[in-house]
Amino acid sequence: MSLTLLDLVLPSNCIVCGRKPKPICPTCQPKADFAEVEGFGFPVFHAHQHHGPIEKLISGYKDQQLTSLEKTLAESVAQLFSRLDFSEVSTLVLPARNTKNFRKRGFDPAKSLAQRALRVAKLDVQVVQLTSVRARQDQRVLGREERARNVYGSMRLPYTPRGKLALFDDVMTTGSTFSELARACEVAEAKVAFGCVLAQRFTQF
Repeated sequence: MSLTLLDLVLPSNCIVCGRKPKPICPTCQPKADFAEVEGFGFPVFHAHQHHGPIEKLISGYKDQQLTSLEKTLAESVAQLFSRLDFSEVSTLVLPARNTKNFRKRGFDPAKSLAQRALRVAKLDVQVVQLTSVRARQDQRVLGREERARNVYGSMRLPYTPRGKLALFDDVMTTGSTFSELARACEVAEAKVAFGCVLAQRFTQF
């Protein structure tokens, strides 16, 4: 059954305005706000600032497991990917999976969004997740310094891919997870071309 038919048979409230019959109204679609994030030794770009409709979309997708919102979010990521030069990029590197959150949700948001966005953008790039070296606390309950200590040295690149790498995460708050992505790639002697995130919550550098 198509999404359109599902909307008619099982209408849902818009995550932003609350009106039926779709999980996101055309008028509530978030507008992209492409910009570069400062504070890294390589270019990092975001598709949105984490507020307004995009914040509600991400919360609904990740916290309420409303997977029908994935299409809209992935399209934003695909638009960002399409603006960047992937010509020398062979691999998109993601943070290690949070096992506790994966069991709760039944999916990995960053990985699902990245894979769908690459298909939409028609980019032939493999997706590799870092592997966990040790356990990490849930970042959402931690402050800036605690986040940095919590994540530092917690991940590694399972192998060194050929070509340059691009880094991806769904939401950036303090940049600690992104810094760990970069550190793990550096240890593996892999070259990072750029990084990208769906939404930046706020800058902490």
